[in-house]
Amino acid sequence: MPIRHYRIFPRYAFYCVLAGLAAIYVFCAMVLVPAKIYILPYLITPDFVRYKGAFFVLVLAIPAAIYLIGWKGNDFFAWLRTPQVLILGAHGLQLGATTVAFADVTRLRHRHNRNHLLLTTRDGKTLRLRLDLWDDAHALVAEVEEAVGEVLRHDVERRLHAGDTVPFGALALSADGLVHKGQLIAWSSIDTIRTQSDAEAMDVDEHLVIVANGRTRKIDRSKIDNEPVLMVCLMQRLPSA
Repeated sequence: MPIRHYRIFPRYAFYCVLAGLAAIYVFCAMVLVPAKIYILPYLITPDFVRYKGAFFVLVLAIPAAIYLIGWKGNDFFAWLRTPQVLILGAHGLQLGATTVAFADVTRLRHRHNRNHLLLTTRDGKTLRLRLDLWDDAHALVAEVEEAVGEVLRHDVERRLHAGDTVPFGALALSADGLVHKGQLIAWSSIDTIRTQSDAEAMDVDEHLVIVANGRTRKIDRSKIDNEPVLMVCLMQRLPSA
């Protein structure tokens, strides 16, 4: 039976857009003061503009607006043109007029820093699922990753048994171990592998932390392709597994 996920309003992205517009409004208010046009008469006055701290407000207003509207608030504009329902079936998903078969997906990447899921198909096209636009996003991610991972895992295992090194974006996997930045990390040298969340300001970055030979490597999970397949392969090959 198909699983339906319904579009929801992205409140956080909407508030970011409002904050960005407010920053632009403050910038315009400061620029118009020399022309004696006061659109914020109780806050932006000639005395305030002459204050040394006003220069930093003026300089930072537009970059802050670009960041808030163009980056953090981008999901709000996408919401305006997103279909009401996303349907997950046994063999693929349907989003409006777009249909993606799981068997056609060659790359899956979870952009954790933006909470987007990218599905790239054999014809080179990429479908971006903005997870904050859908109800029960955690279940949606799990459902898509399980379906796609099941398809990709067989091909990965076949290539590994044939002696190939399989790329996973920032990492690669071979029969001898992991490859990171051209360096082989042998299975026997790996002490632990875990995930870690790092919060900085309004952003949360997800990392895969590998400890091997006393050295710690942190890999941005947003740069790892087909991570569910990689994690299954790791669990099958780590000495402690």
